[in-house]
Amino acid sequence: MKSAAHHQGLSEQQVLENRTKYGINILTPPEKDPLWKQFLEKFSDPIIKILLVALFLSVGVAFYQFFTGTEPASVFLEPAGILAAILLATCVGFAFEVSANKKFEILNQVNDDTMVQVIRGGNICELPRRDVVVGDIVILNTGEEVPADGVLLEAVSLQVNESTLTGEPLIGKTTNEAEFKKDATYPSNHVLKGTTVADGHGVMEVTSVGDRTEYGKVYEGSQIDNKVQTPLNRQLSRLGDLITWASYAIAALIIIGRLTLYFSHLTGPVEWLGAGTYILNTVMIAVTVIVVTVPEGLPMSVTLSLALSMKSMLANNNLVR
Repeated sequence: MKSAAHHQGLSEQQVLENRTKYGINILTPPEKDPLWKQFLEKFSDPIIKILLVALFLSVGVAFYQFFTGTEPASVFLEPAGILAAILLATCVGFAFEVSANKKFEILNQVNDDTMVQVIRGGNICELPRRDVVVGDIVILNTGEEVPADGVLLEAVSLQVNESTLTGEPLIGKTTNEAEFKKDATYPSNHVLKGTTVADGHGVMEVTSVGDRTEYGKVYEGSQIDNKVQTPLNRQLSRLGDLITWASYAIAALIIIGRLTLYFSHLTGPVEWLGAGTYILNTVMIAVTVIVVTVPEGLPMSVTLSLALSMKSMLANNNLVR
């Protein structure tokens, strides 16, 4: 590649002016929900919702049995166990998510501090990627990530990996108009932030930084919550619906069966005091069936399995949420 020394680059005054006019080369992070809201979101899981209903019903049954003298204080162990399962599942998931988010923030900060070669005032200097501004002349070497969007001034056997934006692993870049590819997603003399120089060398002039880059637009779009459920979410939702309707159906059959049996064996007028007690006991049995049908350990098992898998992947340098 020809020497890049003939490029003058920006002066310090121009750098300040362009930074004020076009912004800094940092992607604006999405607004974060407060920690308390992130924690409450853990209770939106369908199985957790079922457990909350089971907890409410279990507490009601426990209080009724305790204050009527039919059961000792140990009757509260069942709702206490359900509460412990709910808190363990939600707290473990919340703790791992917060930890992963902090690690992602650190990685993003390190990425912004990566040094790049820039020509300013006729001299080649190194500065953090975050300090690159529109109009800067950047030298691109093999293996480096392109710090911003720009147009090529020089290119020697330049191959760029654009898989982060277009899915194409290798794209030839050139400044020769006769070699431009008409069907290319982006012009052949343009390089984009977030792509990687796979081979060759080049010199580019920065045209866009930060959120105004193509990568910045993709990044912003990826922050939109599209409410798309993962396969695991869909399976858990179906399981939650199945458990809910099955337990309600069984409870309804118990109520109908016991009431039918009771009133079919009456030989005289209805004693409403005795009938009321029988109906209340029937409802308590139905509620107990609903409570014991819910798999209290399922969300805890799922959360712990995902957390341990995440920890195992982290040991192999794979950071996931």
